[in-house]
This record gives sequence, structure tokens and C-alpha cells, in this order.
Amino acid sequence: LIDLAGDREASFRGEQQDLEEMLGNLIDNAALHGGGRVFITVEADADQVRVLVEDDGKGIAPDQRSRLFERGERLDTDKPGTGLGLAIVKDVAELYGGSVALDSSEDLGGLLVTLTLPLVA
Repeated sequence: LIDLAGDREASFRGEQQDLEEMLGNLIDNAALHGGGRVFITVEADADQVRVLVEDDGKGIAPDQRSRLFERGERLDTDKPGTGLGLAIVKDVAELYGGSVALDSSEDLGGLLVTLTLPLVA
């Protein structure tokens, strides 16, 4: 189950295929490692757009989160994957002056990923 909420008019200042790759990786991860529920929220302010992707999985301990941005790094080796998704998201976001951060989802109890990118003015 994927729920979408927030600002549906916000526009990212960048290439569509880059946005699709970043969001695809984040949503795939949430669906694969979560328990079946994914919330996606889009927020915008004067100069940036934030996409929050939350899942209802086990979450990730704070001391292990930064490791997941390294190429090939995986915590859950019993599921398919290459360990490249979050590294790619981070690299592409930074090319646009954006960022990606990991936290705990208050609503679903799993992981919260916040992707921040420049907004089209």
C-alpha cells in the first residue's frame, strides 16, 4: 500500500530521469524492506522541495545509517539488492545541490528518508 500526500504542484529543478531514478530507488527500498506500507509526502517552501518516504519496517539504528550511503553496503542481505540504491540517490541529489537523510518514521515506525532538492521558482 502506497499513500501519497502533500504538494502535488511542486516541481524539481532538474532532469526528469534523475528524479525518477532517485524516487524509484527510495520507493523500491521502502517496499522491499518495509512491512507493506509506504507513505510518500511532498513538501515545498520558497526554494526547495522535500520528498519524505516512510515505511513500516524494522527501521535502521542511528549508528548504522551513514553506512548505507556507501556503494555496495547492505544491512539486510537476505533480500535482493546490490547496495547501490541509496548511494546513487545521494550522489544524484548532491549533483543538484540537494541532500538525502535517514531518520525514524514517527507515523509508521520504520525508516524515514528525506530527499531535499531545489525547487523550480
